[in-house]
Amino acid sequence: MIQFYRLKKRRAAYWSILLLLVCTTTWAQSQSVTITGRVTDAETQQGLPGASVLVTGTSNGTITDADGNFSLSVQSADGNLQLQVSFIGYQTVVSTVNISNGSTAPVAIALSTDIKALDEVVVTGSTLKQAKRELGNNISSVSASMIDKSGANNLFTALQGKVPGAQITQNSGDPAGGMTIRLRGVKSLSGPSDPLYVIDGVIVSNSTANVSQTALGNQVGEASVGNNRLVDINPQDIESINVVNGAAAAAQYGSRASNGVVLITTKKGKSGAPRFSFSTSVTMNELRKKVPISTYGKQFGSVGLRLHPIQPLSTAWPALPGETFTAVTRDNVVSSLRTNLVDVTRYDYQDQIFQKGYGTDNNLSINGGNDKTQYFTSISYSRNEGIIKGTDFTRYNLRARIEQRLADWAKLSVGLSYSNSFSNEKANGNVFYSPINSINITNNIYDITQRNPSNGKLQAVEATRVNPLSTIEDMNFTQSVNRTVNDLQLNLTPIKGLGIDWVIGVDAFTQNGRGLIRPYPYQSVAGLPAERYPTGYASNASNSVLQFNTDLNVSYEKQLTSDLKLNAVIGGSYQYQRTDFQRASGEGVNALIETVSGASSAVTAGYGLPQFSLSGYFGQATLGYKNLAFITGAVRRDQSSIFSEGERTQTYPKVSGSFVVSDMDFWKSSIPASIVSSLKLRSSWGQAGNLVGLDPFSRFWQFQPTPYLGRNTIVPSSQLANPNVRPERMSEFEFGTDIDFWNSKINLGATFYNQSITDLVVSRGTASSEGGLSIVNNVGTMENNGFEISLNIVPVKTQNLTWDVTFIYNQNRNKVTKLGSPTISIGNSAGAPVFLIEGAPASVFYGTTIARDGNGDPLLTPQGFLQSERGVQSSLTPLTYTQSRDAVTGQPVFGPGVGAVRTIIGNPNPDWTGSLMSNLAYKNFNFNFLFDFVQGVSVFNADKRTRENVGIGPIAEQEMKGEIVRGYIFAIGPIEEWRVDNGSFVKLREIGLSYNLKSPIKGINNVNIGLSGRNLISWDSYNGYDPETNAGGNSDRVRGVDFGNVPIPRTYKAQITFSF
Repeated sequence: MIQFYRLKKRRAAYWSILLLLVCTTTWAQSQSVTITGRVTDAETQQGLPGASVLVTGTSNGTITDADGNFSLSVQSADGNLQLQVSFIGYQTVVSTVNISNGSTAPVAIALSTDIKALDEVVVTGSTLKQAKRELGNNISSVSASMIDKSGANNLFTALQGKVPGAQITQNSGDPAGGMTIRLRGVKSLSGPSDPLYVIDGVIVSNSTANVSQTALGNQVGEASVGNNRLVDINPQDIESINVVNGAAAAAQYGSRASNGVVLITTKKGKSGAPRFSFSTSVTMNELRKKVPISTYGKQFGSVGLRLHPIQPLSTAWPALPGETFTAVTRDNVVSSLRTNLVDVTRYDYQDQIFQKGYGTDNNLSINGGNDKTQYFTSISYSRNEGIIKGTDFTRYNLRARIEQRLADWAKLSVGLSYSNSFSNEKANGNVFYSPINSINITNNIYDITQRNPSNGKLQAVEATRVNPLSTIEDMNFTQSVNRTVNDLQLNLTPIKGLGIDWVIGVDAFTQNGRGLIRPYPYQSVAGLPAERYPTGYASNASNSVLQFNTDLNVSYEKQLTSDLKLNAVIGGSYQYQRTDFQRASGEGVNALIETVSGASSAVTAGYGLPQFSLSGYFGQATLGYKNLAFITGAVRRDQSSIFSEGERTQTYPKVSGSFVVSDMDFWKSSIPASIVSSLKLRSSWGQAGNLVGLDPFSRFWQFQPTPYLGRNTIVPSSQLANPNVRPERMSEFEFGTDIDFWNSKINLGATFYNQSITDLVVSRGTASSEGGLSIVNNVGTMENNGFEISLNIVPVKTQNLTWDVTFIYNQNRNKVTKLGSPTISIGNSAGAPVFLIEGAPASVFYGTTIARDGNGDPLLTPQGFLQSERGVQSSLTPLTYTQSRDAVTGQPVFGPGVGAVRTIIGNPNPDWTGSLMSNLAYKNFNFNFLFDFVQGVSVFNADKRTRENVGIGPIAEQEMKGEIVRGYIFAIGPIEEWRVDNGSFVKLREIGLSYNLKSPIKGINNVNIGLSGRNLISWDSYNGYDPETNAGGNSDRVRGVDFGNVPIPRTYKAQITFSF
């Protein structure tokens, strides 16, 4: 009842605020004359949506609708008035409109293609903008229309396949599943390579803190799958996204720019009468494919096999009658395996945990204003069910922006946003009691739907396992988030050429999580490990994050001579970040008090309050010669509280240049513009820092509270202090070109880059005599080399038909060049041997391998088993070993000092990634699709091994049928190479069809009806649900591991949008 009351209050608040905003729109209006018209493409006569229409000499303007129509209110006066009409990729036009007797005739304005698209201005910082022709580096842009056509309700999924140099991976198929974005490869060995995110000048958090599942003792490896907090942002509120790589972002973001910067600009109001837009959609999510499960009605007889699963487990397991055995040899050790078969009934547990999930997404926005005031506000509600039963994600968003012209030279802008989200979750892939793991690790010979007739509770399966339905019915994990992102901006132009921009931004949110595992209704087995938390478990956690930033930039533009132009900017910034994390958990949950307070044993608690500040200042100057050659120099100085005084101040320089060759006289006279419309060469070099890999307290000797003899004491941690640690530093050089052919029918952009990352933070071991076991130090170096190609082609452009195709190709080569030791083990995550190795890419799989002959064919034992390579491993050169082979048979030989040797068996870093996008517009129809390519990548498939070892996989079925030798799986199980699969894929990431129609209802200008799908088809050879996955979540240290991860669903969406 209380929850229902709170929900009613929340919804009442949303609609009250919306009503207030609607009512106040009349305040922003004044008596005016309405000018109507249409903006079209001069060649095709098709309407241009989103074109800017501005009354010259004022800030009064509007944008065109989906069909190119516009309506603009101006002050009533007879006479001529001029409209400036512009659209990206088209020449700007100034059109004269005659006002007579307080009215005008409809205006028709046709725009011609602008082959000088280099004059387009792009955002390079929170308040910094530059024309493309001036940039010495590549900056990628994604528009609102591209986001809308993606059919995604998540910012990251909307970006997939659209940004050159970016690898965007969905780690989990949960309703708000975590995402990973990497720009030009991995750049840190101790923390994520996540870029910095800035929304309207506000630095925002994209943390993946896990507050609903805090049982880290049962996590596998070091990583945890969590939701990225940018899932709180409504994609429908976004106007554009600019992606800036490290060196280019150095000037404004310095110590936080090495991983790149994602600049998000939200929608703003336009002058004119209030314009409303409402969209509503329904979605359906479903499992794209099931993994093959054995249906063979036989099972090798074994101790512990229960033929009557409804009966409770016994405390002793007598041998089954009629058992027979065979001796098998593995690694020179003889073992016995049963060979007798017994009849069983098999079930497909996938049918019990998966479902079709349904969702809805609803958005209402209003914008308008006059020449002094413009406003934009939106409200949205989104709910999405997952494909795992009992999972869902709900989000409410409210956003408003008001821009007030204080004077001709002063503008004030205020942005306010609030989001509230709530998710019902199940245990994620890194714990053994997750739904996916439970169906993989449990033999499928039990009817898991059977219940105890006396109390209706679920029955047990085999020892040490959890009934998969218990993970759905008896385990609940929830989290709720309240978040606000606000900004205040002041823009001044007191004199010609001088601009002053001031931004204040705050991002604040609180995550509250709760976990509950009820006591299992079935007993444990004496003498065997208990099921996970058989007596129940409860947890509560809270994560509060506050980020504050303020930036002040002063720019000056001056035409020095007829040939030379100067653009200069100086600026300073201050940033502060604090995270307040608290958790408590316990076991032995009381059935009447299902919270931590009801726990009777193993009660633990934790608390952390990391915080840091960062201040800096910079200067940047661009000198242009005849508007065709440009050179830019910049330097930034940063100070961060994370570091000691000796390392606190860091300097980051940058230099870049660009040359528009096609504007040279010799080029114009020798190369027709109809063949090569424009040609620009660009190059840049810069340095940027990374604070992500370092905890604010890493340089200190930390102490932990520990009880001793009934008293509270503190003991030092095993990690020694290091006051000399400093930020990681990335130096990047890039060279590229942008070429337009045949009047911009073909656009080619190519970029080559080289990154050198030094001072990588690495935890290295120390001698115990030094007083600790490890110390954090700047001892690592790494490099990334690669190139990016973006090719856009417009094969057809007529009055009724326009077709454009874009192909993106990315290649990156990563190598760890120095570690301070030959290898560093990241940990055996889900059995995945993840290592850092000097001379190899980061986080490769370094494991035992199959013995092979000189032709590369596997060497089989006399019993027909695969076997591991044996030899003596070098301790200093980890990729070098000496084989131990019999001189006559060539078989691996066992002996003193000889063991299973290791080598690189897989690489989670792809050889190349790419995408193919197409958009076809015919009259009022629009058809689009996007294929996503990831090639030459490895996935450590821990789930495959689990299914086969348990006896439910297709290889296990072959063994039971006698199609392969008995003991095959037993022999190959320890060989880690066998668990590595080809993770390459081609996905139909997006496909959509929409239709614009004129509404028969008066007052509704436009109606758009659309159908779309995401992740409909994947062409791959992967032995699992989906090769696009990672049990390591957002970690850079553990990637490409499949262990209990929720597969990415296939999604269908139907949407209708009204504009009025």
